[in-house]
Amino acid sequence: MKTVEIVLFDNANGLDITGPLEVFSVATKLFRRKEVSNKGYTVTFSGNKTGLTTLSSGLKIQAEMVTGAGSATDNFIIPGGLGVDKVCETPQFIHQIKQKATTSKRTVSICTGAFILAKSGLLQGKSCTTHWSRAAELAKQYPDLNVKPDAIFIKDGNTYTSAGVTAGIDLALALVEQDYGSRIAIEIARILVLYMRRTGGQSQFSAPIELRSKAGEEFSKLHDWILENIESPLLIEDLAEYCAMSPRNFSRNFTEKTGITPGKYVELMRLGKARELLESGKQAIDIIARKCGFQREGRMRRAFIRTLGVTPSQYRTHFNKNS
Repeated sequence: MKTVEIVLFDNANGLDITGPLEVFSVATKLFRRKEVSNKGYTVTFSGNKTGLTTLSSGLKIQAEMVTGAGSATDNFIIPGGLGVDKVCETPQFIHQIKQKATTSKRTVSICTGAFILAKSGLLQGKSCTTHWSRAAELAKQYPDLNVKPDAIFIKDGNTYTSAGVTAGIDLALALVEQDYGSRIAIEIARILVLYMRRTGGQSQFSAPIELRSKAGEEFSKLHDWILENIESPLLIEDLAEYCAMSPRNFSRNFTEKTGITPGKYVELMRLGKARELLESGKQAIDIIARKCGFQREGRMRRAFIRTLGVTPSQYRTHFNKNS
């Protein structure tokens, strides 16, 4: 049996806790069903003090012990959420977390829990990730970290960090896969109706969400128009005409506002659409390339390798492992 200790604090994000918890729980139930009693996970909750802890959703969970107490654990998990900043301002709690982490086989942060690990000095000099909306802040606040905002999750030594919220489920599945093999992880993914997510260091951006936030109000309508016309060539002149601007003025303003060029923005939108089609269907890759405006399969392939580090066929194969 593997042990898991999850840290609780007020205003922690509930899904950062219950998502991985469900993965570990299903793993244990599967072993029980197979009459294997020595595999699975036992989970305990700890906190700055014992008693009920209220999460950001209002859900209350009982902290069974004080963080740092008890024996070493296999998996020491720190969630994120609105309460992270307050934890970082509580030296005693940070000290308790650091003590426990140094005796744990794995130290894991979910979402903005990376800020707690960083405050504890546990990420010093390491590669890590966090919720994309606070990745730049983490990098600025802790310049010695190698923050990778596009990663689903990252392993550096015995330290694991994940991206925002549901990425904690991806990481939990990967931990189960490391502990007990891919077959049990795939079974869990089937039961929970999840994809077997790609393992660390790969892009987790979502074009409809992250790119829309980059566009802001000024280019929000343009974002929708690009999505509606994703099969078209979409030259800079086309985008500028839609915004009633000259190409030069549009290109300058758009890049200043979003931090990326119009051409790269369109490419990321195309990639987002292609990923959706590869994940959810069995259309031929050359047809998907045309539907997403890449025109040719080779062009889409180069974009995938350049941005995601995998080919479209490799991407599809991984996402269809549990289909």
